[in-house]
Amino acid sequence: MDEQLHTLIEFLKKPSVSATSEGIEETANYLKETIEKLLGVKAYIEKTKGHPIVYAEVNVRAKKTLIIYNHYDVQPVDPINEWKYPPFSAVIENERIYARGASDNKGTLIARLFAIKHLLDKKELNVNIKLLYEGEEEIGSINLEDYIEKNSNKLKADAIIMEGAGLDVKGRPQIVLGVKGLLYIELVLDYGIKDLHSSNAPLVRNPCIDLARIISTLVDQDGKVLIEGFYDDIRQLTNEEKELLKMYDINVEELKKALGFNEFRYNDKDKIVEALLTYPTCNVVGFECGYTGKGSKTIVPHKAFAKLDFRLVPDQNPYKIFELLKIHLQKVNFKGSIITHGFEYPVRTSANSPVVKAMIESAKIVYTTEPQILPNAAGTQPMGLFVYKLGIKDAVSAIGAGGYYSNAHAPNENIKIEDYYKAIRHTEEFLKIYSNM
Repeated sequence: MDEQLHTLIEFLKKPSVSATSEGIEETANYLKETIEKLLGVKAYIEKTKGHPIVYAEVNVRAKKTLIIYNHYDVQPVDPINEWKYPPFSAVIENERIYARGASDNKGTLIARLFAIKHLLDKKELNVNIKLLYEGEEEIGSINLEDYIEKNSNKLKADAIIMEGAGLDVKGRPQIVLGVKGLLYIELVLDYGIKDLHSSNAPLVRNPCIDLARIISTLVDQDGKVLIEGFYDDIRQLTNEEKELLKMYDINVEELKKALGFNEFRYNDKDKIVEALLTYPTCNVVGFECGYTGKGSKTIVPHKAFAKLDFRLVPDQNPYKIFELLKIHLQKVNFKGSIITHGFEYPVRTSANSPVVKAMIESAKIVYTTEPQILPNAAGTQPMGLFVYKLGIKDAVSAIGAGGYYSNAHAPNENIKIEDYYKAIRHTEEFLKIYSNM
């Protein structure tokens, strides 16, 4: 086993679940030591109000400076009984590595590190690199904005590549020119100090029923968000972006199989692509209330809560959407509390930017095929903070070590070892091409 694979496996064996803080400090320390060992530069563990950021600079006195963003935190592993192997055992089977974080985002992080190492060893690195590794991406990057604002001078750069898109169902690399934004909230209704015998149902309100009613006023069964003003600021797609949507090649049946759902809202391929990439949403992540155990228990619960995420598109502002949400909740007589868990801005970068052109050209070299170019991702990462807070116009998400098969955020997350090595090569080629643009 070579150093590249060994390092990844050791990294994957370290739990780093941001939602519970499990293993965060140990993983950050390991990452710091790994950077210093591989690249020969000083790395820093920089404190935030939450989990630390690991930061390092590789200054080769070049004209261009690039931020490489990744995150070392991972999603929780539940449901644990659906894993083939323990989530942090990093087992290799059939040329795949199974572990939480293999695809999202530890595989890509380590692949990029080795690409930089290879170029340094060959004295072929001609772009300055600023490495920024976050420990809270999976919980909404709740302290990243504060960190960026406090370190804006240190973080000046010409471009940024984010955590990395993966491969599509045909093995083609995806190059994503932006992301959807995010507003993540929790609604809580608490009517008393204890659950009551259900014989008291005529006397008291049931928070399960009331919260379900509230949620039904936010979004209809077709997915349309019912908050007044929600759609007002959406930027119209350019002709170039519309063409990218038409060129986005997916097989609907393969996508259903990969996602594990039997039915989509739409049947037409073009409509599916348009909805996935350009529609904003209100989504119920979870709803908890009352007794859900075996058998029967006759109660009126005293508390109910629901978690919701809103995926946003350019130029929706997550903070403005939150204010519109509060107005809506007042109108429908919501008397509970609102807890916020994250605000992230949507972004779209021009396909003609130097960082995008370099990414496309390097992808063709490594994968010997045309990459799939998306105007923006269906999901979210904190790209908007770098664009809006630092004024970095050239931002792209590409070079991922996983793909549709990877089960990111789900049991049995995995990557193919072959794709890990290709991500190393892709990063090398990209850095060489970008430095000459």
